[in-house]
Amino acid sequence: MFIPPDQSINAVTFYRNNARCASIGHRNGDCLIVYANPRYTFGCLSVHSFILTIPAKNMTEYEKGSVWRCEYVGDGNFRSPDVTLTIAGM
Repeated sequence: MFIPPDQSINAVTFYRNNARCASIGHRNGDCLIVYANPRYTFGCLSVHSFILTIPAKNMTEYEKGSVWRCEYVGDGNFRSPDVTLTIAGM
């Protein structure tokens, strides 16, 4: 997820099935992660780019069919499309 152009808050929130998994952003040069669900890994790729990773060991029936999105915290109008997680072989 990238920060929208002309926006000043460098932070996003990741959602799984409409529940917040983590909010992540940059402040004073530091990558800050708030309310991070321990099942996932979050990080800052740059001041304007953020990442969520589902570790392979957590790719279980629990994750199959889950719906994910990311929203810019400054304005809920900036968001990714919903993505449904499909796990091959399950």
